[in-house]
Amino acid sequence: MTPSRGLSRAASSAASLNSRRQALVASIARPTRARELFVGSTAALVSSSDAARPRRPVPWPASARADRRAISWSASTARPWAMGKKACPACRALSSPSSLLRYQSTVAASAPQTASADRPHDQSQEVKQPAKVENGEEGLIPRLDRRRSAGELKRLWRLVLPEKKTISIATALLVVSSTVSLSVPYTLGRIIDLFSGNNASELPISLPAAAGFLAGFFLVGAAANTGRSILMRIAGQRIVNTLRVNAYTSVMRQDMSWYDLQGQPGKAIEAPKDTPTQDASNAVKSTGDLISRLSSDTSVVGDSLTRELSEALRSLVTAIAGVSMMFYISAKLTFVMLAIVPPVAIGAVFYGRFLKQLSRKVQKATADMVATTEERIGGIRTVHAFNAVQPIETKRFQLRVDEIFNLAKLDAVWTGVFYGSAGFSGNIVLLALLSYGGTLVSRGEISVGDLSSLILYTAYVGGSMTSTVSFYAVIMKGLGAAGRVFELLDAQPASVVLDQGAILPSNEPPRPLSFRDVKFAYPSRPGTEVLKGIDLTIEPGTSVAIAGGSGSGKSTLGNLLLRFYDPLSGIITYGKDDVRSLTPQSWRSVISIVPQDPYLFSDTIANNIAYGCPSATLNEIKAAAELANCDFIETLPQGFKTQVGARAAQLSGGQRQRLAIARALVRKPKILILDEATSALDASSETLVNDAIARITADLGLTTILIAHRLSTLRTADKVVLMADGRIAEAGTFEELSRRGTRFQQLVSSQMLTQQ
Repeated sequence: MTPSRGLSRAASSAASLNSRRQALVASIARPTRARELFVGSTAALVSSSDAARPRRPVPWPASARADRRAISWSASTARPWAMGKKACPACRALSSPSSLLRYQSTVAASAPQTASADRPHDQSQEVKQPAKVENGEEGLIPRLDRRRSAGELKRLWRLVLPEKKTISIATALLVVSSTVSLSVPYTLGRIIDLFSGNNASELPISLPAAAGFLAGFFLVGAAANTGRSILMRIAGQRIVNTLRVNAYTSVMRQDMSWYDLQGQPGKAIEAPKDTPTQDASNAVKSTGDLISRLSSDTSVVGDSLTRELSEALRSLVTAIAGVSMMFYISAKLTFVMLAIVPPVAIGAVFYGRFLKQLSRKVQKATADMVATTEERIGGIRTVHAFNAVQPIETKRFQLRVDEIFNLAKLDAVWTGVFYGSAGFSGNIVLLALLSYGGTLVSRGEISVGDLSSLILYTAYVGGSMTSTVSFYAVIMKGLGAAGRVFELLDAQPASVVLDQGAILPSNEPPRPLSFRDVKFAYPSRPGTEVLKGIDLTIEPGTSVAIAGGSGSGKSTLGNLLLRFYDPLSGIITYGKDDVRSLTPQSWRSVISIVPQDPYLFSDTIANNIAYGCPSATLNEIKAAAELANCDFIETLPQGFKTQVGARAAQLSGGQRQRLAIARALVRKPKILILDEATSALDASSETLVNDAIARITADLGLTTILIAHRLSTLRTADKVVLMADGRIAEAGTFEELSRRGTRFQQLVSSQMLTQQ
C-alpha cells in the first residue's frame, strides 16, 4: 500500500467516524428514529465490521429518556458518557464493545418481540444475541436487585409506622438505658483515678456508698431496658399479626385461576405464554408454600422489624455515644480503635448480601418441607395402604430436611468466618490500645483511669458494632422473607374481583338463567377449549339435569355459574343482568352448590351446616338437616355439637353428602347446583340423597341444576341436557331423549348394561 493511499483511507475513516458522531448527537435532539440511530451509530463506532452488518434496533431505556443530556465524545476512545450525576444505562453500555453487546442482548431479550410501528419487522436483519446475561457491574440485574431491595425496605418501614407511638416510647426508654450503660466506663475510670491517688482517704464518699449509688443507677437502666424490650416485642407481634391477616386475606381473595396454576410443592410455575392472567412476580405456589409464607416468613419479617430493630437502635446509640466519649478522653487512641471499622463494614456488606440470597433459599426449602408434610399427612391412608412409610416417604422427607441442613451449614461457615475475623480484628485493636495506651500513660498524657475507660468503651463499641452487623444480617434475611410475603400481598385476581359490580337485590323472585354462546378454557390449559358455544335457558323453579361423559364440560358449567371463572366469550345472564356486572358475593348469595366430594371443616356438625350463613339459628340448622334427610345426627352422642374431625373422616360418604345438602339449603338460595351428588354413594345412601333432592325440588321451588350421569337422578329432572365434546348434543325430557336413535338412549343403554 502506498503512503498516499494509506493517508487517504485514514482520512476517509476519520470523516466517516465524525459523520457518525454528528448523526448520533443529532439523534439525541430528535425523538424520531433516535433509538435506531443510537444503536446503529454506536455499533459502528465500536467495530467497522459490525457497521456493515445490519442490527436489530434496541429500545431506548426509560432512564435514558428521562436523563437525556448533552453527550461528550473522547477523540481517542470514541466512548460517550452522560453529563450529570446519573449516567444513563445506555451511555454506560458504550464503555466497551463487550458491554455494548451485553447491554443490547439484555434489552433485546426483555423487549416485546414485535415489529416496529414505523418499519416492518424483518427477521433477516436480526442478530443472534447471547441467551444469557451474566451478572456484572455493568449489567442491569444488580441494579434491579438493589432497586427492589430499596422498595422492600420502604414497604417494611410502612409496616412500622402504625406502631410509631409504641416505638417512640421504647426509644425514650432506650435513651435512658443507654445513658446508664454509657456512664459506667467513665464513672469507673474516675473512681479508679480517685482511689489510686494519694488523697483517697480524704474522699467525701466511701467505696460502699459509691457502689450502692451505682447499683441504684444501674437498676434504673435495667428497668428502662426491660420496658423497651417488652414494648418492642409487643409492637413486633402486632406487625406480624397484621402482615399475616393481610397476606391471608389477599390469598383468599384470589380467583380459581390463581390456584389452578399451582406447580409442584414449593415451586412456582409460569403461566403459558398465551395466558395473560399470570404475572411472573405473582407465580402461584403450592398449599405448603402458602402456609410457610403465612407462618415462617411473616415471623422472620416481624423479628427483623422490631426485636432486631430495637437491638440495632441500642447498638447504634451506644456506638455513637461511646466513640464520642472516647474522643473526649483521647483522640489518639480513638483513631487506633476506629481502624477496625472499614474492613468490618466492607465484610458486613458482602456478608449481608450473601445472607439475603441464602434466606430466600432457606425459606423456599422450608416451604418445600411444609408442602411435603401437608400433602403426605393429608393422604396418610394412601401412604399406609401402599406401604410407603418406609422407605419412600421417610426418604422423601429426609431429602427436604437435608436441603435445609446443607443451607444451614453454608450459613454456619460464612457466619463463623465473618464473626471470627471480626473478633480477631477486635482483639488486635485491643492489643494496640493497651500497647499505645500504656505508652501514653507512661508519658503522663492520660491517666490509668482514662485508659481503663477507653478499654471499656472499646468493648462497648465493639459489641455494638457486632450487634449492628448482626442487625444488618437479620434485615437481609428479613428482606428475603419479605419479598415472598409481598408477592402474596401484591397478588391480584386474574379476572373475578370480589368487590366490583352491582349488588343483587335479596328479596326479589327468581329469574331465568341463560347461557349465550359461552366458550371457555381453563387457565391451566388455555389451548384446550372445554365449552365450545353453549346456549341454554333454565326457567326459574325448574330442574335441569346435565348429563354427558367424562370431560364433556358438565362441571365446568357449575364453575362458571359460581363465577369461579368468567367465560372467554359469550355471556351468562340472570334475568337481564350479565352475572359479570354483579359482585361475586352478591351473585353467590343466591346460589348454593353440593359438590361431588364435599369438604367439611374440622368443627361441629352445626357449624358445618351454618358455614357461610353465620346468622342461622339452631332451629334453621335443624330444619335444613331435616330436609336433607340427616336423621343420623340424632344418633350421635352430642348431636349437632359433634365434632366431625379432620376432613370429616368419622362420617360416611352418604352422611357427608347429606350434610353438604343441608349446608346448601340453610342459606335459602334461589339456585341449587348438585354436582354428581350421588356418584360415589351406595344404593342405600343414594336413595336417601335422591329423596332429599326430590323433596327440595317439590317443596322449595328452587331452580335446580343436577350435574349427573346416574339414571335415578336424571329421571327426577324436568329437562335433561346431554353434553358431548363441549357442546349441547341433545335436550328434552327424560322420556323424549330415551327414544331409540338418540345419543342419550345409547348412554342410558350402556349404563343399564353396566349395572346389570
